[in-house]
Amino acid sequence: MNTQNLEKSKMEDKHTKVYEDLLEHAMHLLNDHSQPVELVAGTMMAIAQRLYKTALNDQEYERMMDVVRDAPVRPYKAEKVRLH
Repeated sequence: MNTQNLEKSKMEDKHTKVYEDLLEHAMHLLNDHSQPVELVAGTMMAIAQRLYKTALNDQEYERMMDVVRDAPVRPYKAEKVRLH
């Protein structure tokens, strides 16, 4: 494996680790603390937006929000149950 592929693999491993850590915590809040999905997801989105707003200039931020809005997203395979 060349150096460029090794660096790409390390970055993918970091992305996977962060994704899995955040997903695990979100599932903990949903399952172990019975938090509503809207609260958990909305909070994660708010954190993401503030991080992007901090790290990007206005034009980059707007482009990122366009990407987020237009990205194809598949739902998790989970039973949707409302207890209210």
